[in-house]
Amino acid sequence: MDIEYYYLSIFVMSVLALLVYIWRTGRNSDIYFTLIFVLIPIANIGYIPLYLSENVNEALLGNKIVYIGGCFLSLLCMLAMSSMFSIRLPRWVVVCAVGFSLFIYFAVLSAGHTDFFYKSFDVENVDGINEIHKVYGPLHKLFYVMLISHAIASIVMIVYSFVKKNEVSIRTLVLFSVIELVSIMTYFLQKVFDSPVELQPVSYLLFQFVSLIIINRAELYNVGRSQASAVINKEENGFMLIDKNMRYIGSNKTLRNFFPELKLLRVDSPIEVDEKAGKGYKDMKDIMPYVMNRISAFRRHDDQNLTAEHVVERGDHIYRMTVENLKVRNKMYGYQIFFFDETKERQYTNLLRKYNDELEIEVGKKTEHIQEIQDKMVLGLATMVEGRDASTGGHIRRTSTVVGFLIDEMKKDKLEGLDEEFCRCVIKAAPMHDIGKIAVDDVILRKPGRFTPEEFEIMKTHAAKGAVLVHDILKDVEEPRFQEIAENVAHYHHERWDGSGYPDGLKGEEIPLEARIMAIADVYDALVSKRCYKEKMSFEQAYNIIEEGMGKHFDERLNKYFISSRATLESYYSAEE
Repeated sequence: MDIEYYYLSIFVMSVLALLVYIWRTGRNSDIYFTLIFVLIPIANIGYIPLYLSENVNEALLGNKIVYIGGCFLSLLCMLAMSSMFSIRLPRWVVVCAVGFSLFIYFAVLSAGHTDFFYKSFDVENVDGINEIHKVYGPLHKLFYVMLISHAIASIVMIVYSFVKKNEVSIRTLVLFSVIELVSIMTYFLQKVFDSPVELQPVSYLLFQFVSLIIINRAELYNVGRSQASAVINKEENGFMLIDKNMRYIGSNKTLRNFFPELKLLRVDSPIEVDEKAGKGYKDMKDIMPYVMNRISAFRRHDDQNLTAEHVVERGDHIYRMTVENLKVRNKMYGYQIFFFDETKERQYTNLLRKYNDELEIEVGKKTEHIQEIQDKMVLGLATMVEGRDASTGGHIRRTSTVVGFLIDEMKKDKLEGLDEEFCRCVIKAAPMHDIGKIAVDDVILRKPGRFTPEEFEIMKTHAAKGAVLVHDILKDVEEPRFQEIAENVAHYHHERWDGSGYPDGLKGEEIPLEARIMAIADVYDALVSKRCYKEKMSFEQAYNIIEEGMGKHFDERLNKYFISSRATLESYYSAEE
């Protein structure tokens, strides 16, 4: 009975391995690996009737079940390798290989009826264990030909991938080599030692365990790249993945063209900063220290979803490099490095700066005229940005007017610091508050509906980017005070009095006064205006929401100016209808 427990335990473990495979891969399972994991328990259960049957017919049935593994598992292993190594086999080769395996198995099924595969098949029970006596038929030699051809094809793919395919992990190649080696050794050990029990079921079980290791690592590549592709939807953007042990996982074609040295870096090899460590690091070594520093920062704050940005220039291209954590099922696996092409945006900014520099030459001669041109240019740029946003038509013009109404009421109190120059600068800067949206992708900016949490996080970056853009446009062109006010309006108009806003979470008087004024105008216009994702609110509803937000969202000291301008605001928006 011990042999029965041997075969039964092997069968049960192979079924458990199948269940682990299903749980681990779910809908992302590979067809070849799925067939392998399903066929192995089927083949293993055939050994029970083969060696514990009471008659020839039962043993012959078990033998036919066992040969399901013999005829098809080596084929499926070969096809799984071609899929894993991205080696595209010609269709006729696959069809011929499958057809050959089917032919051999049909020959196996004919055993007991013809002498094609077995000339004779007898069972002798010795001490409760069946000894199988077989005389092979002519087609049995083709079975060996099939196994040898599958083994040769698999070995050739392993060697070819090792030499030619850096995107294939050395670890994966080694594990597949182990599978092939164990299969071959098992067959010869069985022949040499003439063991009373079959070793092939153990070989199959080892095949499953090694395959689970291969699949577990391959899932990281697939999930990581799917996350990256979800963030990057333009072919000019690139990404690279690194695991938490600082080993290279992979990159897309765009980045490999951007950094050709990545083509020399094999998957699962360590990322080295030292140029002497390998070929092709002359350019990568310039940015890798920065990446390493950012990753070190992540390791000190593993519980936080941190990101870091850095500008990389190469040739005529300018890339914004972002380092982020790579998580799979909330488990930390490594790091994602994204390269966003911002060449056009930077060139546009440089063009505006150049234009402003040319205007500065004429300031002494036509100061008043140039000031008018600059004002129109800023308004035109802001209007152009707004034109890309499908949901906020007229928002810039209306919020600028609302800021003017609030400033008019505040001027009546003659507040300290509220001089004429400040008031003029705030009203003039108001149209620039959303200029950072020029750096937001059209797919998000023009989305006809509410944003997903991920899209909203990207949209929120417009505030900080707007401040940078305003700085670049106004630097050395406008007086420093207006430049500072315009930057503050763009940067902090989404901050909240209680500190819950963005991008910097400023609180109370940390928020510049101009940004606090802009916040009221921005929110009020959003409430009483129709958007693609909502209808406009009544003036009463909007008034109540602003009132409730005083001391939380807004500076409550500005409340009386909002109240005193209520009639003017409602009259203005009524006329707009």
